[in-house]
Parts: sequence; C-alpha cells; structure tokens
Amino acid sequence: MKPIVCTGAMDAETLELMDGLKGAHTVPLGCWKCVAGELDGYPVVVVRTNQGMANAAASTALAIERFAPCAVVNQGTSGGHSPDLHTGDLVLGQRVINMNAVRTPERARGMGIDPTCGQLLGLEIANPHPGDGPKQTVFEADAGLLRAAQSVAWDKSSVVCGVIGSGDVWNNELDRIAWLHEQWGTLTEEMEAAACAQICAAYQIPFLGVRILSNTAVHGEPFDARTGIDCQRFVRTLLREYREQNGC
Repeated sequence: MKPIVCTGAMDAETLELMDGLKGAHTVPLGCWKCVAGELDGYPVVVVRTNQGMANAAASTALAIERFAPCAVVNQGTSGGHSPDLHTGDLVLGQRVINMNAVRTPERARGMGIDPTCGQLLGLEIANPHPGDGPKQTVFEADAGLLRAAQSVAWDKSSVVCGVIGSGDVWNNELDRIAWLHEQWGTLTEEMEAAACAQICAAYQIPFLGVRILSNTAVHGEPFDARTGIDCQRFVRTLLREYREQNGC
C-alpha cells in the first residue's frame, strides 16, 4: 500500500502527526526531517519541510522520489486575508496560487511602480520532454482529497473552501491584504503550499493544501502556534477519510 506524504514547515505543524505514528522511524531525506510509520492503520510519511518555497519544493520532490506516495497533503498555519475568518478557522485549498509569481505591466523610466498592477504569472511544470513545459497560474485541489476534507466532522471552528496564497512574504499591510483578497480571492497566506502543488503537478500526484489561521492582521489577532495542533488533528481525520473513500 502506497503511503500518503503529509508535509508541514515547522515542528508546530508536524510533531502532532509524527507522535501519532506507530512504528515510527526516521528516514534520510536530504537535510529535511522525515518520519515514516502507520497512522490509524495506514502508511503515512510526515516531512518537516522548513519554511519557504524552495524548501517546500525540494523536500516534496525528494519525498515523492523516495516514497512514490498515492497523495500529498501540505498543511499548517497561515495568516488570514478574509474578513469573514478568524484565528482557528480552517481553509481547504480548492485552489492554490503563488502570490510572488507576477508579471508587471511595461512602464517607462520615471513612470513609478504600482504593486497592485501585477497579473499572476504562469509557472512551468517540469518534464523531461524537449521544449518548454506547460504553465499554470492556479493549482487545483485533487477532487478526492477535497471531498475527504469536506466530509471531516469538525465543530471547533469554521471550515471553508477557497484560495490559499503562497509566497516568500509575510504581508502586514492591510491595503495589500485587502487587494490580494479582492483581486485574487485569497482567504489566507502562507509560504509553502503552491511550491508543493507545483511539484505534485509535475509528478501527477494528487495534492491538497490545508491551512488553519494562526493569526490575522485583518482583525489584529496575533500569531498562535497552538493552532498547528488543531490543523494536524483535522488532517489526521482527513487522511483516514481519504483512504476509506478511495480504497487505497
């Protein structure tokens, strides 16, 4: 039976899952922490990617090469963009975008800059064939994983589907956050999901991003690392639901 790879950037986003593994054992995976075992009777691999897009992409690629998983779930904490969401609410990444992949309009010298004018830039999906690969601006969730996530019984907070924005950035400017939410529909932001999704698209591995709001500048709510535990508990149930619904 193929494992599911579950990734998170920090200890606060992975230790709960790692501690739940039966027969847990550390597996060499470059310079990233990786623990494999069984979770609720199914093989699961938990990878701490460390923070940022490059770390997330590299560790996800290595995990796919090493374990040939049936699916990848990237999960963890995030900063809220939607005024309808508060700390502790969960966002299922029906779509994931790279907020830093932007094409700006042509402007002559002296015309100034406008950070609200950029359009999402397509990112190349790697493949071994001649010529450029196909490009994507939006990474859609795998239907089976999303369906499993939507079936999780969860009464601790709101659970919504929508857009997760990724990038090597921590936005605190309220006007910028509002623009991202209004222009691209982002409900929350973090620093790994789109990179994981891009790698999974290249390998044609089912992918889902799940994020819990650990803070939101929209409401002046500061970072709470404890939310990472709730996210992992939600994802643990999601993994079980996915296995049972898909027979894998």
